[in-house]
Amino acid sequence: MAILFVPMMRLFSDALYSATVSGDMLTAVNLGRFQMERIRNLNFTKRQLKELGEMWYPPLDTPPLERNQAKWRVRTLFKPDTDPLEVDVQVFTTEDPKKPMVSLVTLVEDNLWTLDE
Repeated sequence: MAILFVPMMRLFSDALYSATVSGDMLTAVNLGRFQMERIRNLNFTKRQLKELGEMWYPPLDTPPLERNQAKWRVRTLFKPDTDPLEVDVQVFTTEDPKKPMVSLVTLVEDNLWTLDE
């Protein structure tokens, strides 16, 4: 009976770790999606977005977001030399602020139509 106990404990701890990592990954993806929607809802032109350069949510001088027992920051990079404008959204935990847990990319194009008469 004791021979089965040690492998079962190992299996349980691995499953618990996997659930935590997948939960963190899901949180990171949802925060990235949230930031992309925030960018779209600004209704800025490509020129206005290019001027932003880099943006952090929440700003670096404020406390990070707390979700699922972790602290998070979202970095948004606007790459001005691309057409359509490339927007890179990176989600970090404060435990490892150098390596993004998730990196999402979207393209932004001005969709304003004018009638020339």
